[in-house]
Amino acid sequence: MHTPHSKLILIVEDYEDDAKLLQVLLTNCGLANPVRIALSAEEAINYLAGGPPFSDRAKYPLPGVVFVDLKLPGISGFDLLRWMRGHPELANTFTVVLSATGDLPSVQAAYALGANTFLIKPCRIADLENLVICYPDFWERAVMPLLLQPPSKESPPTG
Repeated sequence: MHTPHSKLILIVEDYEDDAKLLQVLLTNCGLANPVRIALSAEEAINYLAGGPPFSDRAKYPLPGVVFVDLKLPGISGFDLLRWMRGHPELANTFTVVLSATGDLPSVQAAYALGANTFLIKPCRIADLENLVICYPDFWERAVMPLLLQPPSKESPPTG
């Protein structure tokens, strides 16, 4: 049922609260993409490689979007990007790098390793909306967010 690159979003973030906040912001943008959270680069690599318990691709499809925190313990976000770049099956994965600092060397290194875009943490809903608008093919809309809905033209019935 899933295409090789599903609408699944994989969030790679070592702080579970930050990952859940990003998930809430994505939902508040009106997105219906399924979200999976990996709390380390090791877990993300295992998921992306289809290692146990993630070997059933129908149940654990390759993500269409990966959010990668650069500052991860153990294997860093940069190392994860390097690993992803070495796997052609991930070449069409939309990769969003997250960092608390937007220093130029980190931004340049992330892009050199294949990142599609770079966001400063904490993410703002406006940043995510811009991603959805600029790269519409990766997202699944549930409903139009309330902030973007045009005002109703209907007038209340008169008695």
